[in-house]
Amino acid sequence: MTRRNFIKISSVTAMLLSVGVFPTNAYAVWPTIPKIVVNITLDGGPDFKHLIVPPFSEDASSYGATFWRARASIFNLTSSDSAGLKNAYIENYDEITVDGIVCGVLKECGWLKSEILAKNVAIVSGVVASQNRDHHHSKLILESGSLLTGAHDVGVSGWGGRAVQALGANAISITQGVRLICNGAHAIDDKNHDNSSVVTNTDSRNMGLYNYDTQADLDNEINSYKWSSRAILSRSLKSYYAAKDEQIPESSPYKKFTKHEQTLRNFGDQIKKRLDTVTIPTSIEALHSGDNKLNATYFGRQIASLYDSIAAQDILNMRFASLEYSGWDTHKFQKDILKEKLGDIFGSSKGLNTLVDELDKIDTRLYENIAIVISGEFGRQLKSNGDNGTDHGRGNSAFIIGRGVQGGFYGNPFPTDEIARLEVKNEDIEGKTSMFQLYAAVLEWQSQDLGSQVFDLTNEPIEDGLSFSDLFSV
Repeated sequence: MTRRNFIKISSVTAMLLSVGVFPTNAYAVWPTIPKIVVNITLDGGPDFKHLIVPPFSEDASSYGATFWRARASIFNLTSSDSAGLKNAYIENYDEITVDGIVCGVLKECGWLKSEILAKNVAIVSGVVASQNRDHHHSKLILESGSLLTGAHDVGVSGWGGRAVQALGANAISITQGVRLICNGAHAIDDKNHDNSSVVTNTDSRNMGLYNYDTQADLDNEINSYKWSSRAILSRSLKSYYAAKDEQIPESSPYKKFTKHEQTLRNFGDQIKKRLDTVTIPTSIEALHSGDNKLNATYFGRQIASLYDSIAAQDILNMRFASLEYSGWDTHKFQKDILKEKLGDIFGSSKGLNTLVDELDKIDTRLYENIAIVISGEFGRQLKSNGDNGTDHGRGNSAFIIGRGVQGGFYGNPFPTDEIARLEVKNEDIEGKTSMFQLYAAVLEWQSQDLGSQVFDLTNEPIEDGLSFSDLFSV
């Protein structure tokens, strides 16, 4: 553990233990499983119009025909090549029917297709957060959960952080840096934040203070373990802090340091004890270091840490987790880029499929009590550009996935009023529903009135006739 991470987690865990939210005894099977939100932010503006598409139509005036003509260059075709466009649809998409709507799902996303058919995926169309096309500013708005967030408000609170504060729980940051979405609200300064409810878990098998594993050396017949510098330093530091704690009076300000050390050591020991009983599945290891490596091995490592975090959720007091996947700014060569990236997340035996399969082996109730939220800071334009890609837009789709989700389309994925707009250069997908209305509904599933505590929805739109009251079945 680095000094920076030591300091970060030290203050967090000391506070947590002081109020008793970490249990003193770890156990492998929970009498109850809390509802957990797992947020995956796709940085760069993902084009979800590429993931789920209307079927190609021979009727030149239909939505399907207009859509495929407008996006022909993505597939290295011209808008007049009807036969080529029809083949592109057949070759790249599996056709399914959802809520009476026929659509195509990208072939590389076999697990997503099966989950959609199992009614475990809510596909929310026409959602919008940021009203601009700037990556940085739009991400601040998306993760803070407020349109009032300025382009330089990098230190404000995030909607995930505010949610766990209200729940008296923790956000688990699995990304290399703590994203704004995890930031808790500051007590008096709305331009600042409080991260006392954030636990960083980028390497779940090495959390807490370092403790040299002499038994492992013995098992491996390394006879010099007693005299290695790592062993000596580990034993020395542990003994030093134990001795100091006995010498320093309770009234001394330096007592905080020894108490922090005890807190972190206790915390790390609890996590290690739990994870020693939870073998990392070979299928999850393979996502970042084996034969089934994802194109983005960093995302594979996040899946591994998320798996461990869920296995130790009672120790971590976990109610929210933050993951990320970057590189969705597909101005060029969109077809090949999205095939790899969407396949990493949604493919059969890939990221989410592997995670859910392994969680089911622990307890089938886990996937019933997990809501996976997938969105990006904005969408792409309706019409493809001249470089086989798409440019920045606003409106997009978002996905809520889980066995407790009441799946299907929320909002019209192929509105006929877009037909004329599909041929308009630089035109956005119309955002009819605020992303924050959707996020608030997810939090309401977690706890009654939580969404209204975290978001101000006074002026946040929702598509006519759309309701999220039935977003979850359990």
